[in-house]
Amino acid sequence: MRKAIKYILFLIFIFVISSGCNENSHQTNVEKDHYNINNIKPVFDLGNYTVKYKKNKIIFSKEHGNISSPVQYNNLKNEFNFNSIYRFKDSLQNAYFFRFGWVSFKENQSVLSNIEWIGKAPQEFEDFKKINFKIVDIDFIQFGTTSLCTIGDSQTWWSNAQNLRKYINDTNENLIFVGSNTDIFGYGHEGEGGNNSSELLNRIDNIPSADFYTLLLGTNDWKNNIETTFINITKITEHLTLLNPKAKILYLTPIPTTNKKRDLFNIDLSKKLIEKFKENKQIIVLDLRKKILDNENWEKDYLSHDGLHQNKDGVEFTAKSIGNKIIELNRN
Repeated sequence: MRKAIKYILFLIFIFVISSGCNENSHQTNVEKDHYNINNIKPVFDLGNYTVKYKKNKIIFSKEHGNISSPVQYNNLKNEFNFNSIYRFKDSLQNAYFFRFGWVSFKENQSVLSNIEWIGKAPQEFEDFKKINFKIVDIDFIQFGTTSLCTIGDSQTWWSNAQNLRKYINDTNENLIFVGSNTDIFGYGHEGEGGNNSSELLNRIDNIPSADFYTLLLGTNDWKNNIETTFINITKITEHLTLLNPKAKILYLTPIPTTNKKRDLFNIDLSKKLIEKFKENKQIIVLDLRKKILDNENWEKDYLSHDGLHQNKDGVEFTAKSIGNKIIELNRN
């Protein structure tokens, strides 16, 4: 009987120790990227606006006209733009915080959409209410030792591509994302919608030093001279190698599109750049186009309805390709 009791006590002891070890091992992985919501700093009071909130859209009354900044990608702290955090405070003094990923202005009405709430979200309301908006600063804390800057056009930033860095981080948690712009999740980046290679060259001094860069660019040049585009992208990579001589640049071949003329331009551009980069040890070609086309149902599985931008599955596929490639490069 005593032996049985001792044996049971021994099993309980082992279970407690094992549970403790599992709990501790779990705790070593709980450091996820997050906002420090205990330290919210007011920056600028934008004032009161009459709005309604439904389907994750903030709809402004027509009396306000166009509320957004004429330059959406900026760090001005006194207007609605993509890079700030906003406090949303109702008449009951309930405060909520958000970023937005898109703004439209139609029939004299502004709408903020692709909203990501920091913490809790308000209940939807379909009747217009007076809401106070204030720009605030909330530190976004990232855990990792390797910095990554994602550079490009709307395919690295707009719509579903807001998820790009979040999905990359799901694959490789050791990354810190940097850039002069900020996505809805708080990650820095260098994507701007509609950019061609010349426009990116014009803002190249905004790009910070990083351990890794991804460059997904060129599809918006399809109506321009291919040789000029080739020279522009070459200049961009040369600038990045000077910015950090130890950095690795992942050149992503443009994703396939349903626009045949655009697609042919992308194919020819990729061929020229792959040939150019093959002797450069700092530049690694990640043939995203080929990886996508390996799926015979690529258009349905990876593209959105416009035939150009990726859907969420397509963005996740791209993100995993990038995250795994960086893991592979760091091992070598």
